[in-house]
Amino acid sequence: MGIGERLFGSRWFKEQVDKEAKKDEVPSSERIGQIFGVAAGVIVLAFFGIHQTRPTGFFTEDFGTGDALLVYALIVSSMLSPMVRLVFGLKNIARPIDAAGMVFAFVAGLYFLVTFPFDFTHFAEPLPRALEPLLDWISGTFAKWVLGISVVAIPFFSVYTFLLYVGVKKRLSEIGRTDTMTKSQAP
Repeated sequence: MGIGERLFGSRWFKEQVDKEAKKDEVPSSERIGQIFGVAAGVIVLAFFGIHQTRPTGFFTEDFGTGDALLVYALIVSSMLSPMVRLVFGLKNIARPIDAAGMVFAFVAGLYFLVTFPFDFTHFAEPLPRALEPLLDWISGTFAKWVLGISVVAIPFFSVYTFLLYVGVKKRLSEIGRTDTMTKSQAP
């Protein structure tokens, strides 16, 4: 028996699937949180847009059009799952988007870890002077460490997220629901 079969056929994983299937509907308080998640993504998008439109020095000369597309696509893709959870009010339907977003983040993270076209001494410059200390402490070395840890962790989380999606989808079908159907819509 392989490690995948042991882990995902385990009692622990089945309990996770049952727990997630029972709380698939997003409560209104969490839906508000999804709005904040999307708003945070828009703020991050604007923050990097300012870096690009006002040459602050954060993006180095090595930062090209492809790099810009990758950065902005990464930010936009991070907003997709919260939007899906907000619109549908269900969690499992967004898990494949989460998993795909993680795979994209892995590829982008690996690319940026190798090329690193950023100068973090200028990272806080789009902020008003009084707020710059909030981001001034982030160094290029720290950013590379975070990026490296992310690149190592993301494959595990993306596989777990996708397998959780499959397990929850199966569990929901066993109780007569689809992953696009709320409890009140179930037969």
